[in-house]
Amino acid sequence: MNRALKQITVSGLTLLLLGGIVSPSAARADTTDLPAVAKTATAAETTGDTDVQVSGLEMPYTALQDQTGKQTKIYSYPKLPSVVTATQLSDADYVTWFKDQYPSNETLKNLATVGGSAVKELSGKYDLSVPFIDFMVKSAGGALTVQSVEAQAGGQMAAFAWIIGDGTKFNKHELTQADIKSDFEKNVQPFLEKSPELARMLAEYQRDINLDSESFEAQFSPMVDQTAEMLFGKDYPEDQLANLDSRASYDATIAAYRQPLSHFVKKQADGTYVLDPALSGISGVSVFAEAPETHTTEPTPTPETSQPVTVHYVDAQGNQIAKDKTLTGKLGATYQTAALDIAGYQLNQTPANATGKFTSSKQSVTYTYDAVVQSGSAGATIAPKGTVIYATQKIGLYKQATFTKKARKQWYHKKSRMNRPMFVVTGYAKSKNGVKRYQVRDVNHHSRTAGKTGYVTANAKYTVPVYYATKHSRITVINPQGINGYSKKTLTGKRTHYRQGQVLKVKKIVTHNLTTRFVLSNGRYVTANKQLVKAGKQTMPKKIVVKHAIKRYGTANLTKRNRNYPAGVVLKVKGWTYSNAHNFGKNDTLPYRVSGGYVTANQHFVRTIK
Repeated sequence: MNRALKQITVSGLTLLLLGGIVSPSAARADTTDLPAVAKTATAAETTGDTDVQVSGLEMPYTALQDQTGKQTKIYSYPKLPSVVTATQLSDADYVTWFKDQYPSNETLKNLATVGGSAVKELSGKYDLSVPFIDFMVKSAGGALTVQSVEAQAGGQMAAFAWIIGDGTKFNKHELTQADIKSDFEKNVQPFLEKSPELARMLAEYQRDINLDSESFEAQFSPMVDQTAEMLFGKDYPEDQLANLDSRASYDATIAAYRQPLSHFVKKQADGTYVLDPALSGISGVSVFAEAPETHTTEPTPTPETSQPVTVHYVDAQGNQIAKDKTLTGKLGATYQTAALDIAGYQLNQTPANATGKFTSSKQSVTYTYDAVVQSGSAGATIAPKGTVIYATQKIGLYKQATFTKKARKQWYHKKSRMNRPMFVVTGYAKSKNGVKRYQVRDVNHHSRTAGKTGYVTANAKYTVPVYYATKHSRITVINPQGINGYSKKTLTGKRTHYRQGQVLKVKKIVTHNLTTRFVLSNGRYVTANKQLVKAGKQTMPKKIVVKHAIKRYGTANLTKRNRNYPAGVVLKVKGWTYSNAHNFGKNDTLPYRVSGGYVTANQHFVRTIK
């Protein structure tokens, strides 16, 4: 068997076996090491019936299958042709153009670097009648089985389809968190339970679907966009993806893996072959499907014998912080789990299924802990793991804790309060000189930077917690869309709405998980997010008079001009916002919202009327 093909095929499968949904795009880039593989290929190791002379590689794609079974390929790199040939990769000018289309993509850089000669080295003799999954298992040399590959690949594709399908509808307010939880438990969880390798993935999802509504939206919405963009590109077909079905995607994935190798090679007019990206190692097999009229696959029936209960101990980000425990017992007998005392952590809450009965299905109990942060002058400036911080000054996001220009991934410019870039703290580190850093994930959902990970400064002059930690007697609503008042601190049970500019009296501040809420004098709960409310009374002008002729625009970025105002016109100010809300490569400016659009707030052009 061809050694190069063997290695990169197993590498390509890694994308499907990683588990988790935070960094699939990074997985695709990091698991393909074509340069090293190509150097080890030898024709002497090939066996089989068909002489496959490779002349090109098909580019990575995701297959989207409709209800009739028809599949459409959506290519990951639409700026590039669907097939790149060995001849093209041997041409210096073409390679330069090829790299320039996606300059930051390491997979494409590797492919361009190895060139056409390495592509040709994938040639060899293969039995094209062998099912693709059998070929992969044999390539792994005993590290995989057919059952384990199907369980992992099918389970992960079912989970991704659930995230994208239900998540698209959730973002369009067509599904509730309860709907998503119910669909997961019925149509995704049974598949994940079939693969022990996906246990952590299962635990993370079980944790996320049980978060309070605000935390769930903060976690789930960016995962939807990131997963869809990774698999279907930035211009993904949102309306089609809303119909993705987890069980149908499981079926389609298993069917794809059972296809013979001949399905993954395409013979050309000159007798050479083009390899599918699944065989070239630059992509895994990704098939997503809409629900047919009836499902053909049901989860494996559970045996009528007792199955174990696995107890997980994780932090707020789902990272294991203590060894799992496995409990066994007779079918129908009662099990009892217990929290552990873990240094540096405190229990968030006891899971609802801490006590239960052994059943014929495997069960998981997950204890989630919060990091304990030291109090006092030094510790007080460090945000706990799992909390959200934002940048008050211009900062950089870096690949490593020691900041260098080469390691910088992204600049975040200084922004107004309501537009400041936000990050979830996922860990801590120190530079070579002992300077404290936060390990973070970008959670600016509508920005192109959403989902980026790395390190930022922990200096309180630059990064601070997003949520207020102390009570203030009054707060002003600054969010342009206003905020809601709720009957519960989980921010459920909506009772009223407060518009931008309203000043609210505060009775006390309370904590909820890793966030805080203000309790108003009327007993209502509101967010304590500094991007949405500001301590004290903030006054804004109610009217402005035009000093020099100005224009009115349809957007806060002052684009789409829709009217001119001459000097002397008096305008009623309905609110305020800031431009470039989701663009952290630019500073922002203040425009006023008036009837019909937005106008500049520059005092050279307008004057406020008290």
